[in-house]
Amino acid sequence: MKGSLHLTTVSGIPVKIHWTFGLLLLWVVYETGKGKFDPWFVLISLGIVLSVFFCVILHEFGHSFAARKFGVQTHDILMTPIGGIARLERMPEGRGQEFWVAIAGPIVNFVIVGLIWFGYFAFDGVVLPIFSLDFWEMNNGATSYFRILMMANGYLGIFNLLPAFPMDGGRMLRSLLSLRIDRQKATQIASYVGQGIALLMFGYGLYQGHPTMTLIGVFIFFAARQEFQALVRQNKLTTLKATDIMDPIRHDLFIGMTRHEAKEIVSERKESSFVVWSGPGIPAGYIMRDRLMHLDLLEESNLIDAWIIPAPIAVPPDFSAGQVYAVMQQYKLPLVLIYDRVHYLGIVIWEKVAKMV
Repeated sequence: MKGSLHLTTVSGIPVKIHWTFGLLLLWVVYETGKGKFDPWFVLISLGIVLSVFFCVILHEFGHSFAARKFGVQTHDILMTPIGGIARLERMPEGRGQEFWVAIAGPIVNFVIVGLIWFGYFAFDGVVLPIFSLDFWEMNNGATSYFRILMMANGYLGIFNLLPAFPMDGGRMLRSLLSLRIDRQKATQIASYVGQGIALLMFGYGLYQGHPTMTLIGVFIFFAARQEFQALVRQNKLTTLKATDIMDPIRHDLFIGMTRHEAKEIVSERKESSFVVWSGPGIPAGYIMRDRLMHLDLLEESNLIDAWIIPAPIAVPPDFSAGQVYAVMQQYKLPLVLIYDRVHYLGIVIWEKVAKMV
């Protein structure tokens, strides 16, 4: 992702931090330094924030290592001010696989809570009453570094188990539903559940005067909705063939035309690029609209031949829409031709595929 700094690579997985994370640290310095500035207190606050986000990184590694067990690699882990993102190649769709990948993150958080609890018990003989409400009161004097880490990890683990996208609980719910119904229907149900939870959080935040809760509700609502829409788009890319999204071939531009002639032909069309033919059914290349429409008037009598980009790429008709998109994206192509080894059947323009995605 643009604007990110590579920190390290662990087990082949790059860990990056987005530049906006620095704004969070500056905000912490500002908030903790207001009033009487205490450098020691500021450093402690920064240390706690960084420690919590280190636990977030471990949470994301939980997802990544679980996905690796199912043959799915991780592009990278990106840290942002609102949390971490493990960018998987794809979400595994095998029976129950998404459930284990999703739950692996919260399990890491609960393991951290358990390790801190066990550490106090093993080294000091202290049994922390983590299930007592008094223990979590901030004014009881027990505001230790490790207690804050326990509280943060407990919150991260429990919050991510909510059955609402984009939290892990939403993916766990979809995976369980997928055991009985198809994935698209399961995603739709999980999306509706997530939106319902988001509305409850939004209403509670308004009623109690908690703006943070209200904003979280808004975020979850749209994220849950987007998850279903993204799957619908993905299914279209998988099921539609190149022939389903192609436009008919038009033999409008030929080599040997002047720029003025070509501009008159394409002026009423909306495409950003056009095939240029050396003869009917014989493509010579393609030309971009910008090259035609922004030429010096004194040069319009010149031929378009010098501006043609040669050899447009052709793909077979049984390519899926997703494969066509991948080819066009990889090679930065504004168009591709559909070719059955005998005839050119049609043309796919980038605008049409990009709109689907």
